[in-house]
Parts: sequence; C-alpha cells; structure tokens
Amino acid sequence: MMRSALKRSNVLIPLMVAIAFAVALWGLTRSVGLENLQAQVQRFGPWSPILFVVVCALSMILAPLSAGSVFVASGVLFGQVVGFWLCFLGSLLGCSINFWLSRKLGRKMALRIVGRSSLRALDRWTRRLQSQRGLLFMILVMPLSQDLVSYAVGLTQVKFMNFLVAATISAIAIAATYAFLGSSLLEALL
Repeated sequence: MMRSALKRSNVLIPLMVAIAFAVALWGLTRSVGLENLQAQVQRFGPWSPILFVVVCALSMILAPLSAGSVFVASGVLFGQVVGFWLCFLGSLLGCSINFWLSRKLGRKMALRIVGRSSLRALDRWTRRLQSQRGLLFMILVMPLSQDLVSYAVGLTQVKFMNFLVAATISAIAIAATYAFLGSSLLEALL
C-alpha cells in the first residue's frame, strides 16, 4: 500500500509541477501579452538564450522540475526555431550532467534521486542496456524520461559517446515536439 502511494507521488509531483508551470506561463502570457513578454526577454540581449539553456538543463537535473513546460515556453518566448535549438542544447547539457553525476557519485546519489524501489527497476533496466541492442533501446526509451534515463545510464558501463548519440536523437525529438507543437498549442489558447 505504501509503495503504491510512493509510486503515485513520484509521478504526480512532477506532473503537478509541470501543470502548475504551464498554467502560470499561460496566465502570465495572457495578462502581460505575448508581445510584451517577448520584448522583456529580448531586453536581456544575448544573456536571455544562455540563461534559458541553463534553466532547461537545471529542470532536467533537479527533480521534480519538469523540462516539458520549460521547453514549451521556449517556442513562445524565442520563436519556434530558436526555441528548438535552445531546448536541444539545454536537454543535451542536462542529460550529460545527469550522466556524469551518476557516473561519478554512483548509486548513493541515484538512490537519493529515484528511491529504493525505482533503483531496483533501474537496475533491471540497465541490465538490458548492456546487451548488443543497448543503443537502440536507449534511443527508444529516452524520450519517456530523459532525466531518469540519463541518471540510470550513468550507472552502467555504457560509453559516454554511445549515450550522447541516444541523448542527441532523443533531444531532437523532444525539443521539436515541445518547441513546435507545444508552443503552437499554447499560442492557440491565448
């Protein structure tokens, strides 16, 4: 019973944070106006895209933040093409940091981030990564949860370059979905 509640909270908390961020972004954009919000971002000049990439990366590193809602904001604030590239860079940076944190700090750090039962599930999952089709498996699974998968892969013997290939393909798919489709939906709701 307790495990079931913990598993639900592991899913519900990030989902609630993502929904709250999306609603706040929608409300802010609605009250201030999209053009005014974009003008505010432009006032920061070259620092705004750099700061945005850092925020994207941090949203992937720090649980339970959700990168998805941040990625949607990129298309709205910077335009879809520039937003795509910012999400892509933020995603690769965040995934790479997660990988190396896990690789260097090991299971104790992973245990704190994902919990004991999730770590057992990650152990089963990472055994599959050791197979010949590990790269293909990573590419298919990474879009589901880039941050969690990045931490998990860091616990394996998978080479960073193989991980980076999977992370790059995943980042392209996710950044395109959020920056183009997500921002279009948000703008339609305005």
